Amino acid sequence: MESRRFAWAASGPRDQWRRPGWWAALIAAAALTAAGCAAASPSPSASPPSLPKTTLTACHVEGWPAECGKVWVPQDWAHPDGPVMPLEVVVMPATATRHPAAPLFYLAGYNGDNAGFGDAVLNGMTWAVQNFWQLNQTMDLVFVEQRGTAGSGLQTCSGLQQTSATVDPAAIRAAARRCLAAARRDPRYDTTTAAVRDLDQVRQALGYDEINIYGPSYGVTLGLAYLQRYSSHVRTAVLDSGSLLSVPLWQQGAVHDQQVFDQLASRCAATPACARSYHPAADLAAILARLNAHPARVTLPGPGGQHQTVTITARAFLSFVAGYLGEAQTAVQLPAILHALALGQWSQVIARLGLTTADLTPAGSTALQDVTIQCSDAWAAMNPATVSQQGPSVFTPMVTAQAELLHAWCSAWPHDPGVSGIVRTTVPVVFLNGTADTADPPAN
Repeated sequence: MESRRFAWAASGPRDQWRRPGWWAALIAAAALTAAGCAAASPSPSASPPSLPKTTLTACHVEGWPAECGKVWVPQDWAHPDGPVMPLEVVVMPATATRHPAAPLFYLAGYNGDNAGFGDAVLNGMTWAVQNFWQLNQTMDLVFVEQRGTAGSGLQTCSGLQQTSATVDPAAIRAAARRCLAAARRDPRYDTTTAAVRDLDQVRQALGYDEINIYGPSYGVTLGLAYLQRYSSHVRTAVLDSGSLLSVPLWQQGAVHDQQVFDQLASRCAATPACARSYHPAADLAAILARLNAHPARVTLPGPGGQHQTVTITARAFLSFVAGYLGEAQTAVQLPAILHALALGQWSQVIARLGLTTADLTPAGSTALQDVTIQCSDAWAAMNPATVSQQGPSVFTPMVTAQAELLHAWCSAWPHDPGVSGIVRTTVPVVFLNGTADTADPPAN
């Protein structure tokens, strides 16, 4: 499960979910405010569906011809006869056969702070159709907008992101309480556990007995949790860049970031052209020393020709470095970037990267489902004390602050149990993991 990345650097499905965006920490003094939540879907119906079947109709999604429909699921799976809610589903029917093989369910990753987890229609559908077109000749491709995302009950709230230099737990807890009080639908049920049961409801509603799974990043989490509960309905699973359900991967972020940065520095030292010009470890140390003494202030272009000055702290800069390490296309740029910044060329580097105030300003809203999942799933657990006790890493202050923020969120956020534990299955599973992955190295 990759680091939260810069969207313009991603060549595949967008997944930026590992850490708060580095730009959210750039502005040194921004007050926490709380506003009402917004719901982007109809209110749940009070009557449960009479049958698990659903009707699909012809549609076009992102320019692709498809079949679209709604599958109704209980709002609270502990009370299946209570209120229900719709999930948006898109199916790309098999193109070359009237008797398709078991379908492929694409399970999406993270969609961003204000969009939540697992919207397979908005996050990855186009990529999947383009890359799995040969599979689509003999099998349906199925995409579900997970509960709590754009097509299936998205609720957002402003005021939950901490943008000041230090975490203010009391202010965050107060903002969370005000946000929850304004919610139209209780977000406590928007867990991965519920999403797994939703996914099986979709399988039944579409009339499939057995399915194939492909999931990147958070899609690995959902895929593993589905295997844990419904393994008998899975034919194969390909899990791309993810960790086991029981691994607290965010908590290990400082160690993994350091490992990947050290790999980058070693590769530079072993490459004559890089070694002659750049020294990533020394440059990073010099930058952090200066920022700890005097945070940098940089003026950036904004909309309408306006400019804004932002303050870059050491912690914010580490988030930037971690974000670049999480993507191969940007990691290779770091030696040159760090060297230029060590020489004080902040304006030149930011101009070369094309950053504006729009890139560096937090979106201002957070998906309520996002918080529920982070506070309930075992992989997301973060103990600030544990983070600080792990191996030496320059990234420890950044990850400790993230752990403090999550702890403040979750202390005020009611949520049902998320996913955890060991997955045992006889289903053929392929894991794809890379040693330069800052969140999900093979050790996970």
